[in-house]
Amino acid sequence: MKRFTIFLTAIVMLFAAAPAPAEQAGTFAGSWIASGKKQSLEFGAGREVFTFNLAGHVSLKTGIGQNKDYWSDCVGLWDSRAGSSARCVWRDLEGQRAYVVISGPVIKEGALETGEFVGGTGKLKGLTGGFTFSWSSLFRDRDEGILTGQTEDIQGTYRIP
Repeated sequence: MKRFTIFLTAIVMLFAAAPAPAEQAGTFAGSWIASGKKQSLEFGAGREVFTFNLAGHVSLKTGIGQNKDYWSDCVGLWDSRAGSSARCVWRDLEGQRAYVVISGPVIKEGALETGEFVGGTGKLKGLTGGFTFSWSSLFRDRDEGILTGQTEDIQGTYRIP
């Protein structure tokens, strides 16, 4: 019985001494290209409003040179007077997800957009931080309802507890 108690104590001490996962934090920069459909809504004279669904590739590089690729899926609302708001899921090749809220004044080239990380799954659980970007190019086909955008100036910070 004494050997079992010593063995059990050693196992408990081993697990108690195991280091907790370290918090990760840092900066990143990157690019994003997304395309999809928009659906216009009748919302009074002189005011353009539409919903949109975009998907595309996000390529990020951390401050220490690590590259990370994500597939983005976004849904949002754009209003020519109130600006835009979108909810996005960025999924990496391992299936982990980052949840993102994006807002900005208007969807147009050069307009500053703001993103906020509001959680994630797997290794990204508890993800927080933020970023900015501006669309370097935008294409809107009003007849076909197509919306495509590209940015190469994503800049931000992140923290994973």
